[in-house]
Amino acid sequence: MTLEGKKTYITAAVVALASFALAMGWLTKEQYQVIIGLLGSLGLAALRSGMARAATDETRAAEGAEPAAVAAKPGELPGAASGEASKG
Repeated sequence: MTLEGKKTYITAAVVALASFALAMGWLTKEQYQVIIGLLGSLGLAALRSGMARAATDETRAAEGAEPAAVAAKPGELPGAASGEASKG
């Protein structure tokens, strides 16, 4: 299992858990600030990783390689083979 596309969501969930722990009194404000600082750094690193991946996909598409997502042509349904959209 890869974490591709999930790192930012995991970081946000852990921030929510830390906020809950602070509200319940399980963490001191100092502990919370350290945790939020570390998770903020992780969140920015995950965002940076996603931006780099998006730039790589654009480069591959410009070079004629298979893009990450294929858009439907005008008048066609996404995922439908040619001519299927006009049937029916």
